Amino acid sequence: MIIVRLMKEEDCKAVAAIEQVCFSCPWSEQSFLDAIKRRDVFYLVAEKEEKREIIGYIGVWQSFEEADITNVAVVPEERKKGIGLLLLESMIKEALYRGILALVLEVRASNQAAIQLYKKAGFMVEGVRTGYYEKPKEDALLMWNRSLRGITIEKQKNYPV
Repeated sequence: MIIVRLMKEEDCKAVAAIEQVCFSCPWSEQSFLDAIKRRDVFYLVAEKEEKREIIGYIGVWQSFEEADITNVAVVPEERKKGIGLLLLESMIKEALYRGILALVLEVRASNQAAIQLYKKAGFMVEGVRTGYYEKPKEDALLMWNRSLRGITIEKQKNYPV
């Protein structure tokens, strides 16, 4: 069984290890430790309950009623099992609880799997950040979900993406 919960300090080492595997410019363990101490930031982790093993995470930085999704990752061997969507669904519930009404993120233009996942969660492409990513240099799509209030993931599944 997979549980999703708020990230704790003792999770930062495992999250940083996942970051190393998934990203070309990874955050350090210290970066995650610093981030979760802030009041305007929250991270969730997906954990295999029986093994107490963290297999994914998502981070959100809040600014009033809007928030930026900073990091989303699932270990490669656990992808395509619905964990990314579970993290997004859980994050949206936590965001609503914290008064967030709109979410934004950047995603590599070539990352079609992630783009489709975000569309399932109600995000729409609203712009491009030219040359945003390094290693390799690539544009980012700017995606927004501006309709959190009153629209659940279940309702959004009925909308065409």
